[in-house]
Amino acid sequence: MNQYDDFKAIIDAYLNQNGKSAEYKSNLHKTSFSDAESVYLYESSQKDLEVINMDSIAQGPYRKIRFPESDKKEDSISTNDAFIICNDNMWYFIEFKNQKLNKTKDSVSKKAYCNWYMLLDIIYEMERKQRLETFWYANPIEFAREHVNFILVISEDKNPMEAKRIQDSITAGERYVPVFLEKLRKYIYHDVFLHTPVTLERYFVKRTVSEGAGSLQNYVTG
Repeated sequence: MNQYDDFKAIIDAYLNQNGKSAEYKSNLHKTSFSDAESVYLYESSQKDLEVINMDSIAQGPYRKIRFPESDKKEDSISTNDAFIICNDNMWYFIEFKNQKLNKTKDSVSKKAYCNWYMLLDIIYEMERKQRLETFWYANPIEFAREHVNFILVISEDKNPMEAKRIQDSITAGERYVPVFLEKLRKYIYHDVFLHTPVTLERYFVKRTVSEGAGSLQNYVTG
C-alpha cells in the first residue's frame, strides 16, 4: 500500500474501533459542492482525483465520538473539503470557496487549525494499534512544517482579477499568495497555494495523476 492507503486504513480502523462508519471516499468534483449556491466549483468534466471528504468524518462519526450528547451538525469541528496524501508523502488539505477571496479569511484560518487537530487526534488514538510509518509521532508540528500543505480554490467568476493574477504569476514562474494564507504557512503549513478550478486541474491534478506525486514546487520558482 502507498501512504495514502495506509492513512485510509487508519481511518477505517478508527471508525471500526468506535463502532462508526462513514462514506468518506470521494473526489474533487463532489467535495467542491457549494451548499449556499447548490453548484459544484470543480466541474465533473475536469480531470479528477480520489480524495477524503473531511466533512463526512467531522460532521458524522468524529462529532458523535467526541461530543455524543450533541445531535447538531453545527457542533461539528470545522474541516476542509478534501484531503489527500501524494506519493512523495506530501499532505494536502483542499478548500473550495465559491465566494469573494476577501470573505474567505476567517473560515479558512479556523479550518486550518481545526482540521489538523482532528487528524492528529485520530492518528494518536490509533498509534498503538496501527501506526502511520511515514508520520513523525515525536514532533507533529515539525512534520506539518515539512509535509503538510494547503490549497485554497476560489471561483473564477467571483474573483476575475485574482484569477488573472494567479495565472499571470504562474506564467511568470512566480506565485500569488494573499497575506492571510502566507501567515498560515508561517505558523502551521509547509506551503500554501491559491488556485482557480482551472489552474488546480492544470498544475496539481494532472501532475498528480501523471507523476503519482503532487509536489507543486515543480511549477514555481519561489
